[in-house]
Amino acid sequence: MDLASSVDEIRSRLQERFRSSSRVLSFQEYLREFLAQPAIHLRTAPQYMLEMFEHFGTRQSVRVGQEAKRYRVFDLETASGSDVLAGQERVQEALWHHLASFAKRGRADKMLLLHGPNGSGKTTVVDGIFRGLEAFSRTAQGALYTFSWIFTDTDGEIEKIGFDSATEETTEAEALETYAHLGDDDISSRIDCELKDSPLFLVPREERAALIQSALRDHPSEEYPDLRIDHFLDGDLCQKCRKIYERLLVAYQGDWKKLIRHIQVSRFYISRRYRVGAVSIEPQGNIDAGVRPILGEHAYSIPPLLRNVILYEPLGDIVDANRGVLEYSDLLKRPMEANKYLLTTCERGTVHLQNCVAYLDLVILGTANEKQLSVFKRTPDFSSFKGRIELIPVPYLLRYSAEAELYERYLRSYSRGREIAPHTATVAALWAVLTRLRRPRPENYEEPLRSVMQQLRPIEKAILYDRGEPPDRFTEEQRKLLRASILRVRNEFEEAEGEFEGIYGAEYEGRRGVSAREMLSVISRAAETRRFRCLTPLAVLDSIEELLKDTSLYDFLRLPPDGEYRDMRGLLEAVRDEYFGWVTAEVYNSISLVDDEEYDRVFRDYFHHVKAFDSGEGVLNPSTGEYDPPNEELMRVIEERVGIREPAARWRSNIMLRIAAWSLDHADERLDYLKLFPDIYKALRDHFYRERDRLLALIEQDLLKFDTDEFKFLSPQEQERVTTTLDRMEKRYGYTRECAKEVIAHLVTYRHSDRESRG
Repeated sequence: MDLASSVDEIRSRLQERFRSSSRVLSFQEYLREFLAQPAIHLRTAPQYMLEMFEHFGTRQSVRVGQEAKRYRVFDLETASGSDVLAGQERVQEALWHHLASFAKRGRADKMLLLHGPNGSGKTTVVDGIFRGLEAFSRTAQGALYTFSWIFTDTDGEIEKIGFDSATEETTEAEALETYAHLGDDDISSRIDCELKDSPLFLVPREERAALIQSALRDHPSEEYPDLRIDHFLDGDLCQKCRKIYERLLVAYQGDWKKLIRHIQVSRFYISRRYRVGAVSIEPQGNIDAGVRPILGEHAYSIPPLLRNVILYEPLGDIVDANRGVLEYSDLLKRPMEANKYLLTTCERGTVHLQNCVAYLDLVILGTANEKQLSVFKRTPDFSSFKGRIELIPVPYLLRYSAEAELYERYLRSYSRGREIAPHTATVAALWAVLTRLRRPRPENYEEPLRSVMQQLRPIEKAILYDRGEPPDRFTEEQRKLLRASILRVRNEFEEAEGEFEGIYGAEYEGRRGVSAREMLSVISRAAETRRFRCLTPLAVLDSIEELLKDTSLYDFLRLPPDGEYRDMRGLLEAVRDEYFGWVTAEVYNSISLVDDEEYDRVFRDYFHHVKAFDSGEGVLNPSTGEYDPPNEELMRVIEERVGIREPAARWRSNIMLRIAAWSLDHADERLDYLKLFPDIYKALRDHFYRERDRLLALIEQDLLKFDTDEFKFLSPQEQERVTTTLDRMEKRYGYTRECAKEVIAHLVTYRHSDRESRG
């Protein structure tokens, strides 16, 4: 395609998009749009934001111990894909409920203050809202309109002016009664409404009420049961537009039809970059709003009709954000005196300027560090603010799989083309979550849960929060009790307070620990090291070791250990052990000395005997066709391999209960023992591999010879086993050959040092 064709095609497409989006309308055309779809034009800022949430929809997600609803607006990606919110479903639900409450009241009369420790995702939440509003405002359902005043030196001779740019729906008669579609050469002055007032405010209040009620009658209200229209019935133009309106009304002797020919309705799009309906105020900012007179060098652009009218145009962050959302970033870092106007602005929706009062329609968000909020709560000013603020806590994540999703998005850019081994993000996320966990307080629980909580180790608590899996070392009754109590465990410290470094404040779980922002720096440093050929969890563990050396930089490193909890080096070793446990299982499963079907057969046989034992029946002997008593020796051997920690009769009864409960919920499905009893299968595998430890060690040594000169000295059978194992590691777990060899080499070293430490 040549240059001219490219330019023409871009021109054609842009013109088509411009026309189809109704970017510029006369007032008559706008009224036609309003009467066709009144609800779109009768949304206040909180109603608009709520509709944006619902436009993108929801999906099922998981929180600690329960299912959750996730709003897809927080899944919208930027071009880099790095700003998607990980987790925080509780924050999303809190935002939605507050917006729903504002929508029912017709306006946002409180600030929504997101508070939490540094790096917990507060800014990412706000960024997600901004991004959603920007995308929604470009849809047909998200259309937003404001207006400008248009003046021309040829006023009174409108029929002589061309209207080539009028829309196709504009009749010739309408075109002769509006300046909306004049070309720039014919316009002598354009005065915008800085507050982006709705064009409906141009209709006199009494007639406006009748117009709105009539339009809604033609469109049954069942479609919009929560639509509050008080703002559009009682609202009015900003002071500047009201002065222009009154001056024109006098000039035209009350002829409203002549007045509205000066109106050009335009669609606007929310944009953070261009400060339209989405504005962040940084803590160093001082002037949030003000006014300036339209005088001096601008006087030439004022139409003669208005030369004797003193006009002031509002300006500033609040003005730019009107009809959208305004964020006060790190609100409590600003001097408190600079925030006091928010008491009125939040409650009444107004801001007092030098020569006027601006009536606002926006949602105000704020972010604050937990430490600063704790200090603020103990000041005299807090009692004035607390009634105008809704507090939404944003803690650190406590599910490491959710945090790992965040790290995964950055790994590829950090690795600079190097191969990335499986579990790299998970290892980083697991250690991060462990630093945030608090030791359960036995006095907060009753028996028998108290005894269980006394024994719960940090790594076990992290796995419980993430997958809902209690430790295998507990009895089935204890495991069942722990599963049922996950939410209670998670909420144990929700109202807790404590003192740290002289500041008394909230101490909920997720209040302290390493932040995701700090962990991304850890991952970045791990990617820079050349000690490892691949970017592996081992590099991340080494990078964490470096972080632990500098207690002066990180608050959480100065926390005193509480048993195994908050023992940062101990937690690092726990993660190392857990990681090598994962790798060991993957390598052994890839070696596949025994097929999965063999475990399945063993467990099926065991189950048939347990069922017969529980019901007092016999087991069919396929050789004789007779029913034999259940084989006590077979059951005992399997139970020894599994390592049960309760009486055999109770263990067997619990197995039958688990199967019965599963069958009730999955009546039409075939029983899958592996899915129902992964803990038992794992125990059987572990026992099998312990018995063959020496053989496995030899196979591991053979794996390290792959792609070296020593490989040719292996027998054909050994070579085949090596290549098959590496193929399985790639297909089953995502290891490249290079990463697999590197990880296995460190696994061998780890296992050797572990044997030595145990003597």
